[in-house]
Amino acid sequence: PGQHTGRSTPGRSTPGRCVAAGPVKSPLPIAAVVATMMTAAVAAAARGVRPRRRSLVQVRALLYPTETMLLGARPQPGRALPGAFTSSLAGVAGPLARRIENTLGDGLRFVEMTPTDVASRILVAFVGGVLAVACTAGSLMTIGALPPSRLWFVAAFVVGAMAAWIIWSDVNGRVQRRRREFRRTTTDFVQLVAVGLTTDQSVEEAIQFALSVGDSDMFELLRTELATAPLRGVPLWEALDQLGRRYQQRELSEFGASIERQGTQGVSITETVTTLATAMRERSLDDLEREADKVNANLAGPTICFVVTTVVFLAYPLAIRIGQAFGG
Repeated sequence: PGQHTGRSTPGRSTPGRCVAAGPVKSPLPIAAVVATMMTAAVAAAARGVRPRRRSLVQVRALLYPTETMLLGARPQPGRALPGAFTSSLAGVAGPLARRIENTLGDGLRFVEMTPTDVASRILVAFVGGVLAVACTAGSLMTIGALPPSRLWFVAAFVVGAMAAWIIWSDVNGRVQRRRREFRRTTTDFVQLVAVGLTTDQSVEEAIQFALSVGDSDMFELLRTELATAPLRGVPLWEALDQLGRRYQQRELSEFGASIERQGTQGVSITETVTTLATAMRERSLDDLEREADKVNANLAGPTICFVVTTVVFLAYPLAIRIGQAFGG
C-alpha cells in the first residue's frame, strides 16, 4: 500500500495511482488581457480629447482673424507621427474637418475648438466604440458566454457611429447655444450704448459704459476684442465690423458703420443707434416667442401621454368592478 505500480488491471482501479489531468482553461487571463486593453483604450481616448495649450501662432491668429483658423491641421513640432499613419489619418480627418468647418463656421471659436479638434474627437469616439464592443463580444465568445456571430461586429460599428453622433451633437448644441447667447449679448450691448448716448455721452464713453455693465462671458469676449483693437492698430468701428462679419451678426456691422460715419463725417448717430436697438429688441422678442412655442410643442406629446396614462390608471379598477358586477 502506498506504492505506485506501473501496471493496472482493466476494470479495476489501483490504489495510489497518479492520474494526469488535462489543462484546465480559465477565463481569468483573457479577462485580464481585455481589462488591460480597455484601460489603455480609455486612457488613450482621454489623452486624445484633452485640450492642448495654445501656441504663439494660434494666439496670433486670434488677434488677426483674417488668417486661417485651421491651425490644428498643421504639423506641430515635436509631435511627428509615422508617415503612413499620419497620411491615413489626414485622409480621413481632412474631408471631415472641412465639412465641419462649412457647417459650423466660426461658431467653433465660441467653444475654443477648431474643425480638426472636432473631427479628431469624432474619430476617437467612433474607434473607441467599435473597439469596446468588439473586444467585449470577442472575449465573451472566447469563453463561450456568447454564440459566435457576425452580427456582433455590425453592432460594434453601430455603437461606434452612435458614439460619434453623440460627440457631434454635443459640439453642435454647444455652438448653437453660444451663438444665441452672443446674439442676445449683442442686443443688450447696442441697447446699453443707445441708453448711454441719450445721456449726452460720447460714443466712446457710451461703449465703455455698456461694456462695464455686462458681466457674462459674451460681454467678456466683446471687452477683449474692443480692448485689443487699439493695440492691433484697428479702429473701433472696424473691430465691431470684424466681429459682426466673423460671428454673422449683421447688427454689429451696421453699428460699426454708424460709428465710422460719426467719426469721419461728424454726424449724430443717437437716433440711428436707438432705431437699431429697437429693431434688435423686437427680433430678440420674436426669437424668445419662437423658442417658447417650440418648447410647448415638444411638451405636447408627453403631456397627452401623461393624461391618458393617469385616466387609464384611475379608471381601470372601476372598470374591473363594473365588469365583475355585470358578470356575477
